[in-house]
Amino acid sequence: MEDRKTAEILGVRVDCLTLPQALQRIIELVRGRKNYYIVTPNPEMVMYADKHPWFKDVINGASLSLADGAGIRWAGKYLSLPLTNIPILRQLQDGVQWVITGASTVLFPKYLNVVPERITGADMVWEIAKLASERDYRIFLLGAGPGVALKAARTMQTLYPRLNVVEVMVGPPYESQEEVIRAIQQTKPQFIFLAFPAEEQMRWMRDELPKLQDVIAMGIGGALDFIANASAINAEATKNAPARRAPILMRNHGLEWLWRLMTQPWRANRVKTATWDFIFKVRRARLDSR
Repeated sequence: MEDRKTAEILGVRVDCLTLPQALQRIIELVRGRKNYYIVTPNPEMVMYADKHPWFKDVINGASLSLADGAGIRWAGKYLSLPLTNIPILRQLQDGVQWVITGASTVLFPKYLNVVPERITGADMVWEIAKLASERDYRIFLLGAGPGVALKAARTMQTLYPRLNVVEVMVGPPYESQEEVIRAIQQTKPQFIFLAFPAEEQMRWMRDELPKLQDVIAMGIGGALDFIANASAINAEATKNAPARRAPILMRNHGLEWLWRLMTQPWRANRVKTATWDFIFKVRRARLDSR
């Protein structure tokens, strides 16, 4: 496999790849016939990793780390720009770069070219499903709420009739981890999509993946909820409206956070962590570096 070009954001490594390059890397991983895992870090995950070293270690151990979030692309570009060591000029230069890169996130996303594309877990589910239908790869769906993965599988197979979804399981607490591992060993998928919250994804990759052979695990968060038109996997019990993705224009111009705030206001603290807190954390870390 070719050498990886990565950007580092608060100690978290992200691959600098386009979607076609990422898919080619995935094909190479399948050919490798070993255990691998794919992560899709976003700003909220980077912030969590900054406080939890084990979480950061799992992300950085991934065979593929795809930028899921406009904030990751912004940070990649912002941190790549040269910065003088002259104290007075340093603050001024940084301020100008901070404003320009921030504005570019919305107005001119192509300027954020260090991490060339935002590649989300939700998008990769469809891309890998297409790849799997063409190459006879087997897929195992694990997680989301009861019935969600099955509905998502049927929706995916409507678009790709040759897609081989070998099993769908909710996993703990509805089914034991032993049952899940046994089912994976019996069905021998090439891909396992983990529809868990981020912390559970990382724990599963760290603790359960070593029990398997020749499989690629990928954390996809709430992607199956989008496909099945189900409630968000970590929604409050009283906020059970179907999860909906932001319009493509908002996704392409760094405004998905605003859509989340509008459609899932219970996420307000998480949105703040992934935007305001993340932006200033990255800036402070940069100015403190020498």
